[in-house]
Formats: sequence, C-alpha cells, structure tokens
Amino acid sequence: MITRAQINKAINERITTAFSGVPLQSSDIEEGFSRPSFYVSLETPRTESNQFSLYREMTCRIRYFPTNRNASKEETYDVQDRLEILFGLNFRVSDRTITIETADSDVVDKVLYYNFNFAFSEDIENVDPEVLMQELNFNG
Repeated sequence: MITRAQINKAINERITTAFSGVPLQSSDIEEGFSRPSFYVSLETPRTESNQFSLYREMTCRIRYFPTNRNASKEETYDVQDRLEILFGLNFRVSDRTITIETADSDVVDKVLYYNFNFAFSEDIENVDPEVLMQELNFNG
C-alpha cells in the first residue's frame, strides 16, 4: 500500500532535484521560514475502501516563497513554469506511476500556490483473514 509519507517523499525528492539549493520547509510555516523555500502539503478530500481495494483522491499543494518578497514576479514566473513541467503529467512513487489529473496555480501576496490533483486505486490485504462469513440459516 502506498502511504501518504511515501507520496510526500517522492514529491519532495522531485522538487529538491529540480531546484537544488532551495530548501523545503517541513515545519509549520506560520512559525517563520527562510527565503527562497518550498512548503508541500497533501490533502485527501475523498477515500473509498472496501474489503479488497482502496481508492484515494488527493491534492498536493506546493507553496513557493521567492527570494525577495518585494520584487518576485520574474522569479515566481520561472518557478511556476518549471513546476508545470515537473508535475505536468505524472510522478513516481515506489514502483507506481501516478497520473496527475488537473493542476492550477495562483500568486497570492507574492507567494506562488501550485496545486495538482491525482487519484489512484490499489489492492489491499485483508486485515483479518481469520474471520470468514458463516452459513446463515433462514427460517421463514
């Protein structure tokens, strides 16, 4: 089973490879952060599971804080273009390739917000193989 930690790690590794020297913030960004830097978070707006499979819809939110808060337009455009190429189609997590369904970006208060959505299904192991359905006798 692919975990959120594995997905987060794969995305972070892709960013650090493409943007060497730009740190990823892993702590709460409200506590302060260095510039330039990225902050990555995952959300799971929908999960469906049954006895044998799991389906997840997820959103990755990448925030980029440019070097200079006051003059960041060109730098932000460059990072936005590079993220669109980096996460344009798919990304790998372990032995799986996950297809990106949609992506959007916006600049708010001179911070770049790049979001992409993806979904995947996978088989899961039966967590309690000892409990099997018993025969039901119906008297009616």
